[in-house]
This record gives sequence, C-alpha cells and structure tokens, in this order.
Amino acid sequence: MAQGFTRRLSAVLLAAAVPLVGALPASADAAVPAPLGTLAGTHFYGERVEYPMLFPVGGADVYFADDQELGFGACRAGCTRLHEGVDVMAPKMTEVYAVANATVSWLGSQCCSVFLLHDDGWWSWYIHLNNDTPGTDDGQGWGIAEGIVPGARVVAGQLIGWVGDSGNAEDTSPHLHFELHDAGTVKLDPYPSLLLAQTGGAGACPRIAAAPLADLLEPGVTLRQGMQGAPVYELQGFLATRGYQVGQIDGIFGLLTHRAVRAFQRSRGLEIDGVVGLETRVAIAAFTERPAVKSLLNLDGRILVPGMRGPDVGELKRWLRAAGFDPGPRPFNGVFDELAAGALSSFQQAVGLPADARLDSATRAALQRALWLVRPDGCG
Repeated sequence: MAQGFTRRLSAVLLAAAVPLVGALPASADAAVPAPLGTLAGTHFYGERVEYPMLFPVGGADVYFADDQELGFGACRAGCTRLHEGVDVMAPKMTEVYAVANATVSWLGSQCCSVFLLHDDGWWSWYIHLNNDTPGTDDGQGWGIAEGIVPGARVVAGQLIGWVGDSGNAEDTSPHLHFELHDAGTVKLDPYPSLLLAQTGGAGACPRIAAAPLADLLEPGVTLRQGMQGAPVYELQGFLATRGYQVGQIDGIFGLLTHRAVRAFQRSRGLEIDGVVGLETRVAIAAFTERPAVKSLLNLDGRILVPGMRGPDVGELKRWLRAAGFDPGPRPFNGVFDELAAGALSSFQQAVGLPADARLDSATRAALQRALWLVRPDGCG
C-alpha cells in the first residue's frame, strides 16, 4: 500500500473556487483550487485532517494511490491545477458507501459523481463511479445506487454507488476519487481520515454489525404515520417481504406503509390501528423465528442453488419479488426453478456480485441490505 505522503507543494498561486449547491463542477479535476496553505475559515486548503467517518469503499482489494502522482496536491497540467482528493484503488463495481449521515446534494451526469452534505455541514465527494455495464467497458451502465437522488437522505454506511473509471479516468485503473470539505467548503486532505477509518484507529467511526430488524424490534419502539428513520426502513422491508405494498422503501412512514401495517395487523388478529406498538412488534418478531425466514436472516444459513427444494426457497422468492426481481408466479412454491435462478442472477448482477444464482452469505447480506432489513454499518 502506497502511504507515503511527501507533498509536492505548488508555488503557483491560483484563485480559490468555493462551490455552491446547484453549481458544482462535474469533476474534481475541473475545479480550480486555492493555493496550498491559504487560510479559509477554521481550516486551510490542503490541511490534513482526522475527521471521524466510515471508510467509503468495501472489499479487501483496496489500496491508496501513490500520492506523488495521485495524492492531494499532486500537479496537473504543469501545476496549473492540482489533484484535490485521494484516489482509493479498487476493482470495478466495488461498493461505495456514504461516510456519514448526509443529504444528497448533487449528482454528476457525465462522470458519475455523488456529492453529500453531511448533517454537521461537512461535505464528501465521490467521483469516477462506474458507468459501464458489469463485465464491459461500454459507458452504458450507471454507478449510482437506486434512490440516490438530490435531496435524498442517506445514513453512514449506506450504499450509494460502485467504483468505476468514468469521466476523465477512462484510461486509468478503476478507483474512487474521494474529497472531503469542511463546513466552510474548504477542500482538505482526507488521507488521515481515510486511513483512520480503514484501520479503525482511535477516534474512527466504528462499523457496528447490526442484527436484522434490530432497530424495529428495539424494546419500547412505537412507530406511527409521519415518523421516519432506521426502524421505519426495517418495517417497510419486512412488510415488503410479506407481500404488502409499501411503495419505495424510503424510511418514511407514509400512507402506504400505514395501510400495510393495518393489513398485517388484520392478518394477525391484532388491533387494527396502523401503529407499530408492542403487540405488532411481537408479531413481527415471531416471523423471524420461522425456520425459512430465520434461514435467510442467518448469513451462515443453508446455501441454496438451482434444483433445491424447501421452505427457504419459497422465502427467497418472496424476498426477490420484494427487491423488484420477478421469481415467477405466486403463490410461491419451494422449488428453486429456472425463473427463480434468473431472478437471483439478475439481483446479483445489479449489486455487483457473481451472477451464479447461488444464495451464499454474500448474496444473503446483499438482499438484507437491499430490503433494509439491516441497518447499514455506521456511527450513532
């Protein structure tokens, strides 16, 4: 791993560019930087900071680019401009996650970028996301996850896209160009923050593996129309797996979710009030103990492959339909047939996994995330 960070400081004085929401450059390389060492707000341009956050790139095959050419402050075009982020090298279609709770501020249509405004006023930029159909270099795919649109809320650890080589990175190895700006929009050197997040050093934002439906089933939780947050995401995902119509899983307890809760309560012989209180939570928890559901919630559950049979296969079909992939006609039987295999392969391809129609631990985890049955790893 290239971790040397001897700075190639430029003597060229350049005008500062402070981006505004709605008027942001499509590429970090297109922005004209302020000179290194220029004071602005509480930080100065190029300052190395240790900002508590999650690491933005998944997988194990990840390393930092050599800063002499690709680190913060590296020269571009004879030092008429500078590289203003850190490149995290990773295979194409590696998952990219939000580093903090934030709001999506801007998307780049030409080089697949996502800019997030954190709840504390800081910014993170994610550039060169994938623009190729998996397994190709055709520029036809799209590397931004579903639901990541301007104004959308994201939580730390939420999937926002996939690594690629889009924009002016087409002739380089796939990587994420990551930038970090303070609340005054001063561009900072994020390397110490990235290293801290990757290694889990003191002050890092820890990744905490949440149990399925942990927020929804937390004792004392009561959910009703108008509320939003992680428990509502999990509620919507659970209801979707049971075949209830909740619309988009967006973490907002709206009218469709209210109607779905009432329908679930009716089916379980509960008071039909559309409020998720103790009795409704107990009924939901009972489903998690059903062998088929428990198998899919367990990352080490039975590996399923085409040709197999069992209640867990029927449950897999429910989950695939809830995730938007058609496994065949209902009622769902327990046969892992060709239609179910095709639906599972399509899901795997969509999330960047090998499309082998094999329900292993990685695919189980991806399904749980896609249906928001587990809270993304994160702080707070």
